[in-house]
Amino acid sequence: MVQVDVFGIREEAPAGTCSCGGACGSEKEKTMGEMYEDLVQFCRESDLATDVQLQFIDVFEDDLKGCDTAHTMFKNGFALPLVAVNGVVRFYGGISHSRIYDEVRKV
Repeated sequence: MVQVDVFGIREEAPAGTCSCGGACGSEKEKTMGEMYEDLVQFCRESDLATDVQLQFIDVFEDDLKGCDTAHTMFKNGFALPLVAVNGVVRFYGGISHSRIYDEVRKV
């Protein structure tokens, strides 16, 4: 099982630049919570359904203990949302379904 954690602020839209190369471009108008829910739906409808476990972690409301890298990246100005795969932050500033899919398949 591959763990995908999305660190963000549930009710806010992403504000910065992303590491997705523009792949999440139209998502900028959605909140991070809505983007996460779209990712959950995408994974349920794909062949990842039984291979991935998803979790949204609100950086202001949830406990960040054990999430040192994501916490440090957030504090150093990396744009939210941050997406970690098996504990390693892979993307920031957006949620690209295709890039997350590819990353999960590599694991």
